[in-house]
Amino acid sequence: MGRSLAYFDGWFGLGASAVLKAIVKRLRSSSSRGSTTGLTTGLNKIIHIDCSLWQSKRALQKAIAEELQLPQHMMAIFDHHDEADNFDGVEESARGVIPLVTKAIMDNLYNHRFLLVFHNGSGEYIDLSECGVPVIGLLGKRVLWTSRGRFRLHGIQDEDVKKLAGMSDFAISADLSSDLIFDRLVSLLHAEAMEVTSYIGMPEPDLSPKIAMECFLYTVLMRGEDYGIDWTTHAANYWVCDGIIQTQTTNNGNRSAWEIADALHRNMNLQIDWHPIWVVNIRDVIGLCCKQWECCDRWVSANRKNVHYQQHHKEKEGKHYDIAVAQVPPQVTSFFCSGAGAGPLVDNNNATTTLEAGIFDHSDRSMLLSVIHLSYCTFSFSRPPFLSCSNLRFLLLDHCKNKDMSSNHGGDEEHHEHNNHDSGACFRKLWVLDLSYTDWYWLLSKEMMDLMTELRELSVKGVKNWSISQLDHRHFGVKSNSYWLLNLSKLRVTAEPGVPSSVVAALFFPDLSSSSLKTIILDGCVEMEKLGHDAVPPSLESFSFTCGYADTKMKSFSFRACAKFETLLLRGLFRNLLELDLSGTAVKTLDLSAIQASRLRRLFLMGCEKLCAILWPQEGNNKLKLEVLLMDTTQTTIEDSDDDESVGLPPSSSSTTTTIEPCSGRRAPTNFHVYIFLRDARLLRSLLHVGVAKYLHVEISSKGAYASSRSTGVDGGCKGSSQGRGSCGEQVPVVSSLRRQKPTGSTCLYGDGDNIIPIPTTFEDAGVGGAPAITSMWPCPPIPFSFSCVHCYISIQEDELRTGLPQEETNNVAATTTLPDFVHDKARTLYLHDSLFVTCIPGHTSPSAIDLDWGNLRWCRLERCPNLQGTVFSGPRIGGFNVFVDLEAFWASQLPKARYIWDWSMSSFRPGFWSFNDLVFLHLENCPRLLHVLPLCSSNNRGCYSLETLEIICCGDLREVFPLLDPAESEQQQIIKPRSFPSLRRIHLHELSMLRRICGRMMFAPNLEIVRIRGCWGLKRLPAVVRRSPAVSVPEVDCEKEWWDSLEWDGENADHHPSRYKPTHSAYYKKTLHRASVLR
Repeated sequence: MGRSLAYFDGWFGLGASAVLKAIVKRLRSSSSRGSTTGLTTGLNKIIHIDCSLWQSKRALQKAIAEELQLPQHMMAIFDHHDEADNFDGVEESARGVIPLVTKAIMDNLYNHRFLLVFHNGSGEYIDLSECGVPVIGLLGKRVLWTSRGRFRLHGIQDEDVKKLAGMSDFAISADLSSDLIFDRLVSLLHAEAMEVTSYIGMPEPDLSPKIAMECFLYTVLMRGEDYGIDWTTHAANYWVCDGIIQTQTTNNGNRSAWEIADALHRNMNLQIDWHPIWVVNIRDVIGLCCKQWECCDRWVSANRKNVHYQQHHKEKEGKHYDIAVAQVPPQVTSFFCSGAGAGPLVDNNNATTTLEAGIFDHSDRSMLLSVIHLSYCTFSFSRPPFLSCSNLRFLLLDHCKNKDMSSNHGGDEEHHEHNNHDSGACFRKLWVLDLSYTDWYWLLSKEMMDLMTELRELSVKGVKNWSISQLDHRHFGVKSNSYWLLNLSKLRVTAEPGVPSSVVAALFFPDLSSSSLKTIILDGCVEMEKLGHDAVPPSLESFSFTCGYADTKMKSFSFRACAKFETLLLRGLFRNLLELDLSGTAVKTLDLSAIQASRLRRLFLMGCEKLCAILWPQEGNNKLKLEVLLMDTTQTTIEDSDDDESVGLPPSSSSTTTTIEPCSGRRAPTNFHVYIFLRDARLLRSLLHVGVAKYLHVEISSKGAYASSRSTGVDGGCKGSSQGRGSCGEQVPVVSSLRRQKPTGSTCLYGDGDNIIPIPTTFEDAGVGGAPAITSMWPCPPIPFSFSCVHCYISIQEDELRTGLPQEETNNVAATTTLPDFVHDKARTLYLHDSLFVTCIPGHTSPSAIDLDWGNLRWCRLERCPNLQGTVFSGPRIGGFNVFVDLEAFWASQLPKARYIWDWSMSSFRPGFWSFNDLVFLHLENCPRLLHVLPLCSSNNRGCYSLETLEIICCGDLREVFPLLDPAESEQQQIIKPRSFPSLRRIHLHELSMLRRICGRMMFAPNLEIVRIRGCWGLKRLPAVVRRSPAVSVPEVDCEKEWWDSLEWDGENADHHPSRYKPTHSAYYKKTLHRASVLR
């Protein structure tokens, strides 16, 4: 075997997978016995990968890794990447290989001689080198693969095999041309059936190869005829209703026939591209093996020769006709008839088949017949041919016509004489009813539906002058027992296009709350305006609504408290959609990408614990402008409201006051328009590019961050700092959960139950061990509340990073978690505190593509964010425009990884003239790695023009507060024309050991009043101040005497002279020693 890649196609597709499994079993058996046969000589590994039920390349790579028994830390990478893709909304089929695992597999196999046997169910060639398998051009590394298995039958032409083989070195096909072809075909089909049942893993009698074979044969026999069968929808229904698969009672309890059929359907390939010759060959085999497969005699097609016809003469309207009447075999359990084909029953003028009453009246037939599929048939609706079939389980009528319509009775009058107990006996045991383009209204009437107490699936498509609203008989004042709803599992309704508006003017969703529905599929019901949670059952799992190119009138969907609800599929134009409520559901990915819903304003996702991603409607460059966004993924329970119409709706902005209601922890307070409470910060990725309609007061935090912040040294390790105290001097208990005492005399912003977060209005000096604590001299300005703003709360519950991954993956885990765009677009105030996963504001996703001007932000406070790193506020990479023009107050404390608050040095961006013009208050504390705060340049001459208070405490690496970004400006020019801070009145700098400058070599502060300096031994200059009259006091400087004596001055002419200040010195750092020893 000199070549490395070999493709095996089996016997024209059959048996290939079974042969490959037999080869693996034989080789491994020989290897375990120490055999040195030609097959095993020189092979170190026999690798068997079965991906015949295809998922993705990621799943293929994981199967290889499991087979090679890679270390556990490598296997954990798959879970991490799958989890990350869940939060990115990546479909499972689109998930690719992981480069780190590719390298590990390559390293594992590179020095080995191996044979990899691969069952490929993707339907296309897969390059295994992408997964890390080294096969191309290397000796001793071989791959034997097939794309067959699970009854995957395709063409039998040579070009089909070559296409599937792809880049393989050669392809192998077996030949069936012999006298024993039919015997071999039987064996091959049996092997395929055994393989399918082994995949499913259900023991007999639940599922056996015989049952799988019968289901396959059923599909083959009914294939090739023009029945229009939707095998994806009805395959399992046919198998169960015909009785091939039945509910089994075992020692482990009952296993539902529907469960067995669904499992078989998922594992059996029923693609529609089978080559026609296969259908012919298999039918021939069935004919020759009639004793072995006598079950096939039960499945009858009126278009084939197993139905006999008798000619009858009939006179109608003075004309004489010869009509062929079918004689159905007595053992029949499934009957298919299509007028679209050719046969004795077809009326060629109308392309329909006429069925006479009584063709199933034989006692055996009426008792056994379970499945009837009629397509393009004509029969009497007043006396249908299946009226005597008392065991009917499946009834599909497609484009069928009423033979009596020509008698001018019109609609349902012909049914009145038959509207009695006996006329509906054939419908009492129905499990599946599919009515397509067949205007038989009586069958959907209240009287008939009430008889169908065992109905599991109802499908109505294209029935004229009928709407889904008519399923709610109680709405029309008609008494109904609704027993037909009790077992209903699936409802599919496709509206007839072009229905007169008068018919659907009152279209509404029926009350199906008492049903056991799991799936609802609506198509074309464009006149419907509302779907309320009180109309859908709590058992609902999936809902689909497609409106095509017509614009639906739908205004709101609500699936509130449907705890089993997982899948919402919307497609088409939803320009009138205003509200979507999925609170209390099990939705993992909310996919709205296939709709246009530019008017969507309210989204409720409270209690959606499993939610990972939201894929938003495609509105071009326009963002959705939500007015209400309520999300909570930390729990599954939600609180109901007595007023369903106002659930979760905040009051209008006119009623907003400055009193903020604390969060209850179970439900968003009524005065929150944006409430986001997440278990995992990665869900914020889904909110990056969604907008909100109003300005916001924003608070962001992580639950349980205090304990982690203590362990990571959030306080910055400043000398003299009081252990266990926050930035404002308040006591921070070192506990595992986020709990702080309710403040007194302070303004509460937001809170979570008992976890109230205080915003102190006063700061008291406190001491530890007799030494003064490091406290701020001036309080943070109060929040500038506005009646035009609404409240936004974002909380992340996670309290630790994931561990157990390689370093490269750990770095990816800690990758940037960014804030939604609406934070920088609409925030008037921003309070970010105790957040573990916010790494930058708003993030590093694509700074050049979004406008980061923060033009509406007036008040900003950042506290205790251990992972806020690098540049806190990232800016655009190019351009120049005004940023932070309204910012008045900025407070930052305990940011241990932050290097810069703002930084433009690594980009060509320069802030505009009015940038930072309104900044009045600037406070930084315990940011040990901070290098500088705000770069200033000539393009923003008004930067810090209004700054009055500058306070920086315990930022050990700080070099310069306001570095100048104009390299052409020499230090001599800075002395001649220093940067002016005309409003600066107060400066407090404490324990800044690396500080060299405040702003360049020289800065001018004509109105300076108070300066307090401690521990800034590298700072050699104070700001220049103007000479003042004797009536005006000079600035007071509270500092160490040694520091004062070391200052450098440029002289009176430069307004930079010690006489312009009044120094005062404190001796607290020279504490008086004890007269006697403290040791006794």
